Amino acid sequence: MQEKIGIHTDIQCKEVSYIFHQVFTDWLGMSWSYVALSDLDSGKYAFTISYATEPNSQADLCLGRSDWSFFEEEWMSSPLISDAGLVGFKKVMQGALGFDMFATLFFTLTRKEETYTSGDWDGHGRYPYEHSLLKSHNLLDRPFLEDYIHFLAKQITKKGVEVVFRQPRHVVTMDLDFAFQWYARPLSLVVASLIKSPSRYPGWQTLRAIYKGQKRDPYDVMEAVHQWTEAQGVGLRIFIPVGKRSSMDRHVDPSNKAFTKWLLQWNEVVDFGLHPTYALGSWESPRRREVLASEITYFEDLMNQPCHHVRMHYLRCRPHEDYPRFSSLGIQNDWSMGYGNRSGFRAGISRPYRFFEEDKPFNKLLRIHPLPLMDSTFVHHMGSNGLGDWKQRIGAYLGHAENLAYPLVFNLHNNLIADQNEYWKAFKESLENA
Repeated sequence: MQEKIGIHTDIQCKEVSYIFHQVFTDWLGMSWSYVALSDLDSGKYAFTISYATEPNSQADLCLGRSDWSFFEEEWMSSPLISDAGLVGFKKVMQGALGFDMFATLFFTLTRKEETYTSGDWDGHGRYPYEHSLLKSHNLLDRPFLEDYIHFLAKQITKKGVEVVFRQPRHVVTMDLDFAFQWYARPLSLVVASLIKSPSRYPGWQTLRAIYKGQKRDPYDVMEAVHQWTEAQGVGLRIFIPVGKRSSMDRHVDPSNKAFTKWLLQWNEVVDFGLHPTYALGSWESPRRREVLASEITYFEDLMNQPCHHVRMHYLRCRPHEDYPRFSSLGIQNDWSMGYGNRSGFRAGISRPYRFFEEDKPFNKLLRIHPLPLMDSTFVHHMGSNGLGDWKQRIGAYLGHAENLAYPLVFNLHNNLIADQNEYWKAFKESLENA
């Protein structure tokens, strides 16, 4: 930990402590503590902050606070407030900023606005990006909370205190929704694929070689992806589904011996996580937890390791309902914080953060890895200009990430790397050039 920050405030609650831990302990790597008014200029602390309805000018940084109420009409209809090159919500009269920085952080990170939705979900039961306050203020493509981190770091360094940012590392994730096109798939599905897409028929000799494991399946791109990420110094995590197959879950049967053999070979090389199935059921059903628990158990038995990482299929995740459930089942990291049909920063941030739960200490909270870019969004939802939009968005996001030194998470699909290879090529070129 770096030098200590002293914070004087007239509001002390679990929500405020959570934000201070997130910003100073986790992101800036600096220890902090609450201090009395008399300690602001005592010299005991490397940097002091007064966060109050009437901040004290003895502090190094004075930030006004609001009443920390999060009623829908106060936030969703609230205008965006700009000050000192930053934007935020909940106007205040006192302090260096004209809005409440820490309340804005809490509102955005904890997805408070998603608790306001009552049944108005999209066709997959997800929170629609069109309802987001960030969308209405044109902030979805800009992780504006990253600006807060650099604002605070700049104020601290003005006092002669060094702030050391951790070196960011981009992460490529890949979902194996269709691990193979032909290999380790039931013969009935192979025949059905041949009937549906005869133009993709590889020929019986090739098909037989693939089926016997003598030739690499077209969707088996693991080696190419692994070698490229290793060469680029980029992280890699693979998410696999292990639940029951359904019309929305058409993955390879995890009990297939050929698939299991292939999987365990790669388990020695790359990091894996669980890709819970679409068929978990509705959020209201108690079976949702039961099915998830059974999939976690299956994953742990199959991979011979604890299940600490998940990404929901179709990103079907409601944070306030699913995240406490994840924590109770031993999951430590979620990678579902994004929109399936829109790129962007759903929580206003790109770097990992912890999700607030009132009854847990900060270091036990679920860690969230925001997901701003997914190849399937551009392949399936962006029309004829999907590839052009994909290139443009990757370049823009990478440029901003380099300027503010934060990591990006990318989600790819092995079948799209094979079937839509131009997206994979464009992705590689963008990161290599960056």
